[in-house]
Amino acid sequence: MTRLLDKLKKAGLIESYPNGMMRIRTMGSSMTRRQFTGLMAAGAGLAATGFPSAGFAAGNVRYMGWQGYEEAFSAGDFAASQNITLSPTFQNDNGHAMTVIASGGKGNMDIVTPDTAYTALMAEVGMLAPIDLARIPNFSELDPFFQNNEGVRHNGEVYALPFVWTIIPLMYNPAHIPEAPESWFDILKPEYKGKVGMTNDMISMMVCFSLAVTGRKDATRISRAELKEVLDFLIKVKKNHARTVVSSYGELTDLLASGEIWISQGWVPVQLWAKGKGADIRWTVPKEGAHVPIDCMAIVKDNPNPDDTYALLNHAMSAEAQAHTANVNATGVTNAKAIGMLNQEILDIQPHDDITGFFEASTGGQPLPLWPTEADGDLATFDDVLDAWDKFLSA
Repeated sequence: MTRLLDKLKKAGLIESYPNGMMRIRTMGSSMTRRQFTGLMAAGAGLAATGFPSAGFAAGNVRYMGWQGYEEAFSAGDFAASQNITLSPTFQNDNGHAMTVIASGGKGNMDIVTPDTAYTALMAEVGMLAPIDLARIPNFSELDPFFQNNEGVRHNGEVYALPFVWTIIPLMYNPAHIPEAPESWFDILKPEYKGKVGMTNDMISMMVCFSLAVTGRKDATRISRAELKEVLDFLIKVKKNHARTVVSSYGELTDLLASGEIWISQGWVPVQLWAKGKGADIRWTVPKEGAHVPIDCMAIVKDNPNPDDTYALLNHAMSAEAQAHTANVNATGVTNAKAIGMLNQEILDIQPHDDITGFFEASTGGQPLPLWPTEADGDLATFDDVLDAWDKFLSA
């Protein structure tokens, strides 16, 4: 197993990070379509090495996803009441889960948590199973905005269940910046020089600053020339304005709370974590928009525990489970009935009064899809974006 992990790491297919709620939401080390399609071809040989079975004990429902989302399964003691044992493994990013699935995880894994940008791609290469909505009656309780979202579908079938939504906004310390910033470009103000934070979160950084630099809501459908403009801007900020590129949102919380950083692209739970440290940190959606992803729950193809998996997923879509998860993680709910069960503190952090309008103002109406995985005219591909991110980190 150690030799296999070394090979995967050397190939750039998997990278180790500390697990935890204060995680890195990054795709910087993830597989491109060409990489994991090639790895799928070797799947049978990889499975024979024992790598997947070492991580997933037989007889349990195997979950691999964001830490904190598994709270839905235990809400109301549901899993225990159904005699279901959950074996959780926490991912560093969506590419981490894809690597494990491609490395023999099919047949050994049950539940994963892709966001809507990855659902169709994972379905296309045979990583996910289509979902029988007749076995998910709680799906009917989801807000129609989420039920009808095209990001959970592939070839007309549903492959993922919208579970939570979250916001990647511009965060600031009001002790130093009393008025909410209006634009992503406010980080260039001379009085903030050396007090700007940047995160090692490729998708969030590239989307947010593509919205700003290009002035377009379809921030994952930009030309290669526009991508270069975004890269040049990020390098300019890094070299001339930023204090640091933080490794995680936990580190960002600490630096914002201490006043070492005043302003940064961030993630809404940072506000809650900072409050726990006695600091008042706030967020705003700049006039150019923000990244607003929807994280889902999905079934791994050939999963070994379909009945228990469906039971857990149906419960995860319930108002009780969603409210519990959101109150723990400071995320948004997709079940309309769960809104009335959220703590006021969570409602203050994550708005729920007009979800459709919030997405319209932030992203033009829908969560953004992944960058094209194949060449399409002059559009920047996912590989192009990964290359640009590497240049930013090494600048």
